[in-house]
Amino acid sequence: MKVALVCPYDFSRPGGVKSHIVSLSKHLTIIGHQVKIIAPNINTNMVNEKNVHFFGRNRSVNIGGTKIDVNIALKEEKQQLKSFLKKEAFDIIHYHTIWNPLLPFQVLKHSKSKQIATFHDTPKSQFVGDWIMPTVARGIFTFLDQIISVSKSQSGYISRFSKRKIHIIPNGIDLEEIESIAPKKSSRNDELFQMFFMGRLEPRKGVMHALRAFHQLKQRYPKMKLVIAGDGDGRAEVEGYISIHNLEDIELLGFVDEAMKYKLLKESDVYLAPALYGESFGIVLLESMAVGTPIAGYANSGYKNVITSEMMEGFAEPGELDQFIACIEKLIPSAKRTELAKHGLEEVKKYDWAEVSKEVNEVYLK
Repeated sequence: MKVALVCPYDFSRPGGVKSHIVSLSKHLTIIGHQVKIIAPNINTNMVNEKNVHFFGRNRSVNIGGTKIDVNIALKEEKQQLKSFLKKEAFDIIHYHTIWNPLLPFQVLKHSKSKQIATFHDTPKSQFVGDWIMPTVARGIFTFLDQIISVSKSQSGYISRFSKRKIHIIPNGIDLEEIESIAPKKSSRNDELFQMFFMGRLEPRKGVMHALRAFHQLKQRYPKMKLVIAGDGDGRAEVEGYISIHNLEDIELLGFVDEAMKYKLLKESDVYLAPALYGESFGIVLLESMAVGTPIAGYANSGYKNVITSEMMEGFAEPGELDQFIACIEKLIPSAKRTELAKHGLEEVKKYDWAEVSKEVNEVYLK
């Protein structure tokens, strides 16, 4: 079948939905489908994938403590999009985070294909979650042939708007690709206990909780280091906190590519995942598990879809900083980290894209 995957985000930037789409495209192609990706982009020269077709321009706006991409194809690009859909005559158009305005709505308007949507997120602000999304969702659902959610917690949100069947298919992870990218062992030769945080520097991702935890632990464990990868509007606050408290052994790296991400995960003793809310799944937890790095974080509703009972001692109630610090301390002994690393490497196998893509294909055939 001819399949189009619609990404609502700037394809030149890293992100969970983009990674999901790229991996799904690869494995649908292995199954035998012809796959093309539709996305907005402002830096086409930064995209390596060959099957991506760009329509519309991307803008980011701040809503509810996080950035939301808004994109739309206007004038000539709008006509080009319409002509592209007509020419390709896709059998299936598979939308991802379809309610992110406005490009997915434009594709939906001009498409005569079977319409399938995967919902990845839950709203981060009460206004969006209680007012905007319900209205948009009820309208969208009437046009969809099949609905997929990445987790039970996310499906619990969208099921309020429709009695339609929702297929729960988790995010996948490409274990073969990770094995080819990630180093086999750490190249570090220092004696510091390294913690690693990765994500947008914004309140809900909990970067300040990672910093405060490090600040307190550093006083008891001087041989400790924190590496922060990511950027965002909260960078000034992060830098200010480091400066005010004269914190040492902290690296601020900004955005990192895939190879560097896995290198840092492999080199770190603990991955910090202190997101407070707004997570629908927890793909970054899988990435950490795939390279054998134990995790300490907050057990928000999205992460609970991934956290096993064996991993729970590393997770605190969201926002409970003292509990979070205690969870990190539990992972300082190397024996506990080795135990959790082995568990993670085994648990992550069930999320391999080679298997998850088969579940998506079954939905296509319905």
